Amino acid sequence: MSCWEHLGIEPTDDQNAIRTAYRTRLPEVHPERDPEGFQALRGAYEDALRHARGEASEASEAAALPSASEQAVQQFVELLQDAGRRFRPEAWQDYCRALDQLPLDVLESIDGSLRHLLLSNGPLSHCCAQLLTERMAWANRLMQLPFEEAEPLDQLLQRIAEPDPFDLATLSDWPSVAQVENLWYVRTLEHLFQNRPLQEFRGWSSLHLCLPMPADPAYYPHLYRQCTLAGVALSGALEHYQARHAEQPDDLDILYLLALQKQHHDQDALDLWRRLWLEREMPEAAAWLLAWSAYHAPEHLPLLIMACDRSQQDVDRQYALDDNRLGDGEPAQSPQTLARWLRAADTDLPALARTFVAWQLGDSEWPFLAELFSALDTPLTRLYRQAWLLQRGEAADIEPLLNLTADEHPLGVIVQQGFAYLAGQQLQWLRESPAVQALQHALATPGAALPQGLGDNTVARVQMLSWLRRLRHYAPDTLQRLQDVLAPLADGLHPYCLKLQLRLLQAGQPLPPLPAEPEARWQLQRQTLLLIGLLEQPLQWLERLRERVGRVPTSAEHPAHALQTQWLAADAAPQQWLFDLDEGDALQGLLAAELVSPSVLLGSRRLPSVARIEASARHHGHELAGDPLGQMILDALLYHDPDLPRALRDQALQRLHGFTGPSTWFDAFREGLVKARPESLAQSICKDNGLPFSTMQTIFESMRTLYQTKPGVPTSGQLRSLQQAKDSTMTPIAVRLAITLLLSRSERLLPRHQPDSLRAQWQPWRLGGRLNRLNFTLQTIALAAIAVPLAGLASKAGNGLALATLLVIGLALIGCQLRRLHDMSRGAGTLVMLLAGSFFMPYIALLLFFWPGDPLPNRYGPPGGRRADAGQGLQARLRQLNGFREPPAG
Repeated sequence: MSCWEHLGIEPTDDQNAIRTAYRTRLPEVHPERDPEGFQALRGAYEDALRHARGEASEASEAAALPSASEQAVQQFVELLQDAGRRFRPEAWQDYCRALDQLPLDVLESIDGSLRHLLLSNGPLSHCCAQLLTERMAWANRLMQLPFEEAEPLDQLLQRIAEPDPFDLATLSDWPSVAQVENLWYVRTLEHLFQNRPLQEFRGWSSLHLCLPMPADPAYYPHLYRQCTLAGVALSGALEHYQARHAEQPDDLDILYLLALQKQHHDQDALDLWRRLWLEREMPEAAAWLLAWSAYHAPEHLPLLIMACDRSQQDVDRQYALDDNRLGDGEPAQSPQTLARWLRAADTDLPALARTFVAWQLGDSEWPFLAELFSALDTPLTRLYRQAWLLQRGEAADIEPLLNLTADEHPLGVIVQQGFAYLAGQQLQWLRESPAVQALQHALATPGAALPQGLGDNTVARVQMLSWLRRLRHYAPDTLQRLQDVLAPLADGLHPYCLKLQLRLLQAGQPLPPLPAEPEARWQLQRQTLLLIGLLEQPLQWLERLRERVGRVPTSAEHPAHALQTQWLAADAAPQQWLFDLDEGDALQGLLAAELVSPSVLLGSRRLPSVARIEASARHHGHELAGDPLGQMILDALLYHDPDLPRALRDQALQRLHGFTGPSTWFDAFREGLVKARPESLAQSICKDNGLPFSTMQTIFESMRTLYQTKPGVPTSGQLRSLQQAKDSTMTPIAVRLAITLLLSRSERLLPRHQPDSLRAQWQPWRLGGRLNRLNFTLQTIALAAIAVPLAGLASKAGNGLALATLLVIGLALIGCQLRRLHDMSRGAGTLVMLLAGSFFMPYIALLLFFWPGDPLPNRYGPPGGRRADAGQGLQARLRQLNGFREPPAG
């Protein structure tokens, strides 16, 4: 094959064309991979140059000595091919010194060849390659080269600027193949570690390759560090870091790497990671400690999550009340902590820890408090109590957390340090929050109103309500100021803790002040929480406590003591006890006011107040939506009830006017309800709407009686019919509530009488009372037995005395008859008619011996003077008369 065929060009005398062809073909023949091809290409290049210069033939020139440029290139090729010299800097320095001896034109002529050889060569020592690039000054000549030559050269310069992974001269005694494979593997590891995710580094390291590793001891600390950070086990790494830690025990970098090596050695690793968190607050240390706690100490996991929370917010930021950025100054959990709560929710935790985590994720706090109340007093439960006080306590509860004493648990120091950090944040917010300062200023200034920024629906109002939800006992004067200042806010925004204290203050039972000693303070706070839980979640709270409520210690000076005593004495299921709450009692009335669901009102043994029925109609309208006629009647009764505030009555009227119907009778029926003179519905209309006709008639008659100009009470028969319909599950719920309101109105209209004693029954001058059939019969017989002998004796003494005696006895009989009529809900008018009728029908008075009395209380007193019946209430008495059996407890 001729030299021109090797170069791939036609014969020519143009030396530049020959050089270009040589440079083009040069990358195709690597001096290491194809040395023979390289030699052939080189020989063809030299022959072509000789032909172009018209010099001697190739055969005659074969014995001639090569030129200086050719010798320089050949020496570089030999350097690259020599496994013993290619990684030795001194060999490259010798070659560079040889280049220094060449003329400038020779250096210029071999510049391209050296660049092409260096670019096309395999793995090289960066240190060695830098020697040549600095000698040739290629970094300064990049702008003089064409772009297609400058670009790969610039990339090479950037690559060799990085240091070698180890002293490559140690590979000089290895075969070329072993050198290339080792350097390729090591540099791949370095590239993956520096530029790719660590899982790619771990994957590459896990490949099963039979490769020699460098013999340079200085390389292995670097490799140990990379493998340790990537989580790759490497022999000798643990011993290396143990030795270094013994030499430098305070070096946290070495401590961290040793902790990574020992992360599966439990106790040893726990001490290391704990120190890393305490001294550096390293996030990875927190993650390891949380994982260890989830496996070894799950009861401490929520406490540790809370202690490791480090929010980046600045709680000392001061903004105006109308600035939405005001929320940036309130302590908040970091997103990382929220994610930890989510992971903890999927962990198998004890009940106390599980309910605490659920609370942090937005569930109710009462399940956690129920567990805390019934738990034994241990260091762990005290920590949970302090964790709760951090978020719900006032400054006096949080200040002791700044100086907690850590317990003996391995995580105790971390929890103590974390609680102190969080306590500092909470105290700073409680003292410096602009919203809190504005509220306190309004409370301290007599006559001051609530600032507008706190009254509007802004971030400031949210912060104010958050401050008010803190568990604290207010002094009576502060409570009164709070009530005045917060009057513009809707009642639903007032926290239950504040509602409780305001109602207790009105009832003359204020909460006692909290002592300074933490344990005594917690005893009173626990009793207050018992009451607040009954206000916020009454049924769920009692269901959770059940028999444990008796184990909650109480103080006699706290109002909760009386309520707890009542609950334990009732010996009833929680639901039934709540149904039987007495609204006349201060505490029970406070609880009853929060229980307004239809099921509670209809299941109660006592008739609820009109305020509770109105609240039920307003908040539980969705449960009544299936009976629009029943809702209309209920709203009409609420509108006409004088014991309801005017604003609520107007709301009921608006709801009543909001009902429309296509039938011709509908408008007249609605207007009749508005006027308290409802028109009776046809039987077909009642049937179409699922309403019992007889019950509706009784409701309308009772409504006309109760809400007339001079209201009266329906008859006993009507009341019994109403009670029977109320207790029937076949009656729609809205109608049952309307009947409940009718019965409640009737009970309120009945006069309040003290029950008569048996002695009072035999006092004939008590004309305003009632006399039952038995006592009337006995007293009539007694008066008749006395009248006959007295009249005989008086006739002997004189006619005047006899007439006077008979007159007294007659008046006594008339008084007995009047009291007997009172027992039948009749008055003096009926007595006059009875006396007048006696002249024509002498035996008409005998009806009083047989006619039954009113079994219910009336305006003259309770029936028969029985004390037990007088204290039962109207509903209980009606149920007895109807033979209604109370459902079993629970």
